Amino acid sequence: MEVAYRNIAIDPDTLRVKVGSTIKWTNYDSVDHNVTSIGAGPQKFASKEFGENGTFEIKVDRPGIIHYESTTQPATMNGTIEVVR
Repeated sequence: MEVAYRNIAIDPDTLRVKVGSTIKWTNYDSVDHNVTSIGAGPQKFASKEFGENGTFEIKVDRPGIIHYESTTQPATMNGTIEVVR
């Protein structure tokens, strides 16, 4: 599943994926972003900041709801991943 960081926004900002899926974020903005899980979801992750055309990916391994954001722009760049069996 591909997620785009574009125009200081996330597209799509809500995902529904199966356990075992790989999610890949690509930054199309000219400013750095990151991907950081927030809250008490089933999986924790935090990327380093990555610039234009940079990527980050994870494989989801447990069902549940994961909330995440780019800590560089948390007001507009936050998303949700629903992981199902």
